[in-house]
Amino acid sequence: MPISKQEKQKTRTKMLESARKLFLTQGYGAITVDQVMKDSKLTRGAFYGHFSSKAHLYSEAIKFAIANSKFVKTSDDAACEHTWLAGLLDGYLSLEHVNGTNPCPLAFLATDIVGRDEAARSAYSQAYDNVNKVVLNYAQKHTNCNKQEVLSLTAMIIGTVAISRTINDTETVKQLLAACRKDAGLKLGGI
Repeated sequence: MPISKQEKQKTRTKMLESARKLFLTQGYGAITVDQVMKDSKLTRGAFYGHFSSKAHLYSEAIKFAIANSKFVKTSDDAACEHTWLAGLLDGYLSLEHVNGTNPCPLAFLATDIVGRDEAARSAYSQAYDNVNKVVLNYAQKHTNCNKQEVLSLTAMIIGTVAISRTINDTETVKQLLAACRKDAGLKLGGI
């Protein structure tokens, strides 16, 4: 009996959820296809019905992570946008995020992506471009920030989380996150 499109999509989503979680917490080199399949509670045979290689899975997991992140907003209403962006900054620049709660591939894979293939780097670049488009859209409506300032802002925010993940002193991390949150809020119109 053939598998329905819904079942096939459900299987793919399970693999992507597992891959996202494992790659973001351990990096590309530390994870095998078998580990992803074990975590998703599927057989290795199911893998090749969806992905041609581990590298293909990695690039698709990056896209999946961004598509299912807080960067995807649901309203263009100004008040909702303001609340959404303030909440995004608060959550992104938090100890919970630094410690791996719903990790963003842009911060968590910043160094891991360098050694990957063109498809993975392209997926990462596209994710970064999409985030910048969302923030720039807000900035153009509500602030005087231009594209160059938004690029600087998103690099600062992503870099702050990436650096915070390497620091052992929690108080220093809190101070770094708070300083970045303050600067980001000011640049985005006082949010």
